[in-house]
Amino acid sequence: MTREDREADLADRRWAVASASGSLRAEGLETTPEYARDARDYADGVIDADELRRRTLARYRPGSDA
Repeated sequence: MTREDREADLADRRWAVASASGSLRAEGLETTPEYARDARDYADGVIDADELRRRTLARYRPGSDA
């Protein structure tokens, strides 16, 4: 992946996280601190979407290895 591609990917990730957070706030909802940390890791490129999903499911579905 080129530097430009990586920067574009990170920009897309940050936009997606900001959009989702904005949608929640518009509905009067908030994220948990744990999810906010995971979303930040995703936006920063530390984890991919599959890992974000796995962490979220594990948090809300005890015993899930999804």
